[in-house]
Amino acid sequence: MTRGTLLPFGRYAGGGERLLGELRNGSCRYDYGPPVFDQCGTVCVYCFRELGESYEMWLNLSVDHVVPAGTPWEGEAADWLQDVINCVTACRACNEFLNGYRCKATQPKTIAEFTAIRDQAFREKLLAAEARHAEEREGYAVWKRRGRPRHPLTDAHK
Repeated sequence: MTRGTLLPFGRYAGGGERLLGELRNGSCRYDYGPPVFDQCGTVCVYCFRELGESYEMWLNLSVDHVVPAGTPWEGEAADWLQDVINCVTACRACNEFLNGYRCKATQPKTIAEFTAIRDQAFREKLLAAEARHAEEREGYAVWKRRGRPRHPLTDAHK
């Protein structure tokens, strides 16, 4: 199986094919995130970085709505956007990289139609995240060759 075809939803309760409950309001790490992390784990599904290994990585833990929460659907389909089955663990960088993603699919009538749309959106976002990481790596290499700016306090603490 290639990286572009991996789907995290198979490990969700019900195989990611049934509703698991709407996310709570609040903070990612304490309120709406834990039900997603219980299903998805603490590895970013887009770049595969483990986000639960250290405090610094834990601060980068976020939740991505695979089909964006702002998708203009109505009724029951709008509720599905806020369900745990539409959410995955993501690092803050990947989540930010994918903020411009828009779902062009027509509003689904059934959960099966919704999960098919979600799975396709996930595949598209995975490829977009990989491409964006490649661009960022190139930009980082250029920045690093120019010499990183240093803060005066950095040298004082050596």
